[in-house]
Amino acid sequence: TTMWNAIYDEVNRVNEIIAKVPNVTGMSSSDKNETLGEAYFLRALSYHNLVRLWGGVPLRLQPVASVTQAAQITRSAPAAVYTQILSDLGQAEHLITNTNQTTAASLGAAYAIEARVRLYMSDWAGAEAAAAKVEGGGYTLATSFASLFDANGNATPEDIFRIVFTPAQYNEVGYYYLTKNLGGRYEVAPTADIISAFDPASGGKIASYNPSDARGRYSIGLDGRRVYAARYRTAIGAEHVHVIRLGEVILIRAEALAQLNRLPEAVDEYNRTRVRAGLAPDPRTGRTQADVLASIYKERRLELAFEGDRWPDLVRRGVAASTLGITANQTLFPIPQREIDTAPGITQNPGY
Repeated sequence: TTMWNAIYDEVNRVNEIIAKVPNVTGMSSSDKNETLGEAYFLRALSYHNLVRLWGGVPLRLQPVASVTQAAQITRSAPAAVYTQILSDLGQAEHLITNTNQTTAASLGAAYAIEARVRLYMSDWAGAEAAAAKVEGGGYTLATSFASLFDANGNATPEDIFRIVFTPAQYNEVGYYYLTKNLGGRYEVAPTADIISAFDPASGGKIASYNPSDARGRYSIGLDGRRVYAARYRTAIGAEHVHVIRLGEVILIRAEALAQLNRLPEAVDEYNRTRVRAGLAPDPRTGRTQADVLASIYKERRLELAFEGDRWPDLVRRGVAASTLGITANQTLFPIPQREIDTAPGITQNPGY
C-alpha cells in the first residue's frame, strides 16, 4: 500500500504539471518544454513500476479533483498501460533537450527507460534500438564498480538517472540491508543462493566465500556471523540511488541481441560488464541461443544484485513461481483494499 500510494502521488503531481505548465505566464517556451518533458518521463517511469508489480492498473492522466471523480476509475489492461508509457516516453524524447544531467530526466534517461520498457514488452528490436541510442550518448562504464555506490553519492561516467538524497532527505535502502552494528535494521540479507552465484566454489557458505568477481567482493559483507548486503555503504541514506545506469542498459541490449539470435554481438555486449568485474570474457562463438541467454540472466543477477531488479526479472521471464516456490497469483501484488473501497470498479488481482 505504501508503494502504491507513493507512486500514484507522483503520478498526480506530474499530472498537475502537465495540465498547468502550458498556461504559466512569464515562462519561456523552452523552459515549459523541458519541464513538461521531465513530467512525461516521470509518469512513464511511474506507470512502468506499477504495471510490472501489479499488472493492469488504473490510468490516471489528469489531476484528481475530488473523491467522486476518483471513484469512477477502473483498471486498464497491461497492453493499454504499456501503450501509454511509450506515448509518454515519446513526448519526453521530443521535449527534453538536456543530454548531460544525471540527477534529473535527460534525453539519455528517456531512451534508457524506453529500452527497459521494451525489454519487458518482449519488443527485442525496439529494446536494442533504444539501448543503442543510450550507448551512443557518451556514457561509459565506471572503471571501478565500487565507485557506483559511494556513501556520499559521487558522480560516475556510468550514471544515467539517479535520485539525490541527503542525511535530511534520506533513503532507507542501506538501513534495511545493513546490520545493527552498522546502524541498520537488517531486515533483509543475502541468501546462500546469491553467495553461490558470485562464488560457485563456496557452495553458498560464507566461511569459504572468496569470489574473483569484484561485484561479489564488494556486494556481500560479514559482520561477525551476520552476512549482509554491502552494496549500500551507510544507514544514513545519503547515497544517490541509481534508477538506471549504463551497466543495466548494456545487459538490456545484450538480451535483446540474443533474442534476435545475434549471438556473437550479444556475447560481446555482456562481456563488457564481466570484464569490468575482473572476469575473463566468455567465448563469443560456438554457443546456442539458450546458453547465451542463460549467461545474460546470470550476469543481470550479479551486476544488478540488491538494486531491485531480481523480482521483476523473474516475473517477466515467467519463472518466479518455480524459482521461489510461490503460487502463480503471487507474481502480482494485491491491489490495496483502500483503493477498491474508494473506486469499486477496480477489481482485485486473482487469489487475494
